[in-house]
Amino acid sequence: MKRRIGLGTILRSLSVAVVLGWASMATAGTVTVVVDSTAGPWDYVSGGLNDASQYGDHDFTAPTVISAADGFNFTAGGTFTITYISGLTSPYGGAPYADAVGDTGYNASNNIGNSGGVFPSFYFNPTDYPAYLAALVGTFTDSSGQIVGTPFLVGLARSVVVPVGATQIQLGINDDIFRDNTGSLTVTVAGPDAVGVPEPSSFVLGASALALTLGYIRRRK
Repeated sequence: MKRRIGLGTILRSLSVAVVLGWASMATAGTVTVVVDSTAGPWDYVSGGLNDASQYGDHDFTAPTVISAADGFNFTAGGTFTITYISGLTSPYGGAPYADAVGDTGYNASNNIGNSGGVFPSFYFNPTDYPAYLAALVGTFTDSSGQIVGTPFLVGLARSVVVPVGATQIQLGINDDIFRDNTGSLTVTVAGPDAVGVPEPSSFVLGASALALTLGYIRRRK
């Protein structure tokens, strides 16, 4: 005995197929990056870029940058998760010894360093304190490197929400004198995928089947 499949059942199945196709737009991607011990989390220029967020001796190297070029979607409200994987650094030269938490014997937070300047952590929300010397830190910026929102402590792991206007994440080390630093940290960054269209396999299947069903309905009428 043949069983008839109702039109409602067909349409519900097709709806699921189409939705699954579009759901691929929300998938997350992951990249692995290395943050050198001499990397500052952002650059600044007196009277120019990030002038209000200066720190240390300005002897750091460029931050590690994660952007749409890495396959991510920086639409405001999306969530990125940054996770320490391996590696050690030293803010004093010699053998690296500190993980992404930093040197727990030196609370940098909003203090003045040996350079006479503050640390990047001076610009954190105080809820991120304590922030130790050589900790892994970051900020959202626009494409020019201008800070967007508030810089933040990463440490071993941190999930952060994209603020309006941000187009990249920059990572660096919490220090005020960088030239004698050694080592590096390896971290992963996971966030919304930049894919802007659904996967062809699921979307085309759903759309084709939907078109056939609509044709069947018209013939029945």
